[in-house]
Amino acid sequence: MSDATHVPRPREHELPNSNLAVSSHWVHGVRDATVVEADDRPLYRLLMDILEDVHVSDLMPARLATACEDLVDVKQSVENIDRGRADVGGVGWGMGYCYTVRDAIEDYRDRAPFQLVAVGCSGSKYDVDEPVPAEELYRGAYWSCKRDYGMEIGDDRRIISAQHALLRFDEEIEYYERTPDDLGGIPVDSDQRLPTGDIVDTLLDQWALQVYEKLTQWVHEATGGIDPRDAELEILLGRKYRDPLEDRGVFDRLRGPAAVEISFPFQEVEQAQGGNGNQMGWMTDEVEAATAIATDGGRSTTRDGGVE
Repeated sequence: MSDATHVPRPREHELPNSNLAVSSHWVHGVRDATVVEADDRPLYRLLMDILEDVHVSDLMPARLATACEDLVDVKQSVENIDRGRADVGGVGWGMGYCYTVRDAIEDYRDRAPFQLVAVGCSGSKYDVDEPVPAEELYRGAYWSCKRDYGMEIGDDRRIISAQHALLRFDEEIEYYERTPDDLGGIPVDSDQRLPTGDIVDTLLDQWALQVYEKLTQWVHEATGGIDPRDAELEILLGRKYRDPLEDRGVFDRLRGPAAVEISFPFQEVEQAQGGNGNQMGWMTDEVEAATAIATDGGRSTTRDGGVE
C-alpha cells in the first residue's frame, strides 16, 4: 500500500460485470489494487468527491467503500484507532490518514439537518363516499394551518392518525372516526412488545407500536442511503395523542441512520402554548417567515425556545 502523502488519483478500469478495478497511480506500474463491486460504487464515488483535495492514499477511498455500508460507517471505522492504526477491511490505516478522512467527512456533513414534520390528524373531516388523499379528507382552519406548516417547513412530512398510525399527505384513505380514547382498555392477543419492552395487550398499545414502526421506517427512508443525513423531527401533537405514544417509549426509542433530534413545538415553544388558537398563530407566523425567506433563497430561522 502506498504511503505517499498526495490527494487520491487512482487508476480505474471498468470490468464487464459493472465492477470497477482500482489501482494505485505509480510511475513504475501497479503498486496496489482492489475491485469495487457495482453495489459499492456509489459510496466510492462519494468518498472520491469528499477526499478529492485531502492527502490520503490512492486506494483508501476504494478500500473504505468495499468495507463499509455508508458514510456514517466509514467515519466510525476510521475513528476506531488501536495502537495508532485503524483496521478496515483487513487493511491497517495510519492514524494520520484516518483523522484526515474523519475531518473531511465532518466538514462535508456540516450542513442543515433534514427537516421532518409529523402533524396530528383532524377530528373534522369531509363526508366522502370514496377514498381521497388524506390532506383533502381533513377540514377546518386548524388542519389547514398544520397542512401548510408541514408542506412549507418540512423537507418531508407525515400525518399521525389514530386509525392509520402514519400517513403520507397524498395517501388515499376513506372516511373514519377514531381517536386514542377509543383504543384504551380494549384487549388484544399479541406477543409483540412496545419500544419500552412491555407486552402489547391493548389496542392503544398496538397503535403506539404501529406509529413507532412507521416513524422508524419513514426516518430511515427519508434520511438513509450511502449518505445518511442528520434529521430534526418535529412532532405537532396535542396531549391526547402525544401522551399515550410517549408513555410507551415511541419517541425515546426512535433512531435513524444518523442523528435524530425530536422536538414538540406545541408544548415547547412559548408562542404555541395555550390552545389551538395560539398554535395556529405560531404556525401561521412560521409559514409566513419561511415563505418570505425562501423567496430570498434561504430558510426560516425564527423559532425560539421555551419550556412547558
